[in-house]
Amino acid sequence: MCRFCDNKNRPLFICEDKKKQASMNDSIILDLATDASETTKDYLITTLRDKLNGHKRQKIIALCAREMELTLPQSIETIISTDNIDLCFKAKSLMDADNITDFVLVTSLMMKKYWETVFLHMFSHVHNWSIRGVDVPNQPSGLVRPEVDSVESSIKNYFKTVGNPDEVKILRSALIPSDKFNAGFHERYGGVSQLPPIASLNTIYTMRKPDSQLAINENRRRLGQAAGFDPEQLKVARVEHGKSIWVVGKTPPAYYDGIVTNMPGITIAAPGADCSMILLADTVTGACGAVHAGWRGTTLGAVRACLKAMVDEYQTNPKDVVAAIGPTVDGKCFDLPAVDASPVHELDPSFTWPSESNIDWVHADLVKANVKMLELDGVPSSNIDTSNAYCTVCNKQFFSHRRDGIPFGNQIGFISYKA
Repeated sequence: MCRFCDNKNRPLFICEDKKKQASMNDSIILDLATDASETTKDYLITTLRDKLNGHKRQKIIALCAREMELTLPQSIETIISTDNIDLCFKAKSLMDADNITDFVLVTSLMMKKYWETVFLHMFSHVHNWSIRGVDVPNQPSGLVRPEVDSVESSIKNYFKTVGNPDEVKILRSALIPSDKFNAGFHERYGGVSQLPPIASLNTIYTMRKPDSQLAINENRRRLGQAAGFDPEQLKVARVEHGKSIWVVGKTPPAYYDGIVTNMPGITIAAPGADCSMILLADTVTGACGAVHAGWRGTTLGAVRACLKAMVDEYQTNPKDVVAAIGPTVDGKCFDLPAVDASPVHELDPSFTWPSESNIDWVHADLVKANVKMLELDGVPSSNIDTSNAYCTVCNKQFFSHRRDGIPFGNQIGFISYKA
């Protein structure tokens, strides 16, 4: 564990260099909710005026438990709620909408620890935040700080009220037998993620995304509820755009683009946001696999490595395998250097064609390339389903790195053996 992080690898504080770097451009959140007394309000507003010192900030947000008249030298957005978690989430949503990641909360010294705990659970590593705890004289003696120990559970419960879980949509393959397997893909709606490029059912936590781990957990809970699997038994590939495969039950590699198992009730999954998500189901033994194959994984043969792992571990006969390929960037929306695409071209020259915009680049059909590799390794063409391989760039109901840039959300393809 890093000495600057807690036991869940979240930063305990923002270093002084980062504070100085952001100090003139950060936004300010003013806590007038946890203590709405006139004494505290006036003192915090005075502190805020001193902090502004004539400098304009990106945004100033006041958190209030009731209507208040506020006069400041810069326009201020007011959020009113009696629920502190609701106030924090709505402030985050406002900042996400403007792609703001640097901010400071001004609160009373008594409430500093409470807000630090809330922020650690609500925000992610991309957020550069700090808490300014002001020692307010003559603060009301009966004021009680909210329980710090209950913050995590409060946020979990709050997330369950955000958005509309009924919007979660599952895409199924008609070829994978539903009596033996629970398998599918999903669209991007029905979650709690707020930043437009990752809204709203982002299922992958990374250091570059503004979703906290609790937000990801809630999105996965909703996906599991809609799809019929236990999110506590969900194993998602830790991709490196390679072809390493983890066999569930063995020690996992540090990173792996595919997972295989024959254990009932264990849901395995591969993420995608343009890259192919490919599901493999052995209809005889019950073994299954999920693999992520972007252009690198495709050229390296990640899907072949996944199928081989099933053959080696579970004596799978490729002729018994049914495969489904999920939403993937279409070749016409994707190009890469011709030298990098040569393995795809070697599979079939028709799978690549010249780029109109880049010299010595080509378009590449990743879906057809992965289908071809499965066929070469013995999976019957009639057993390969591409009906859900919608173009992620063209269809905005899916996440797309190529369309949205960084940060971007991720959907997953999932499969489990029912036994």
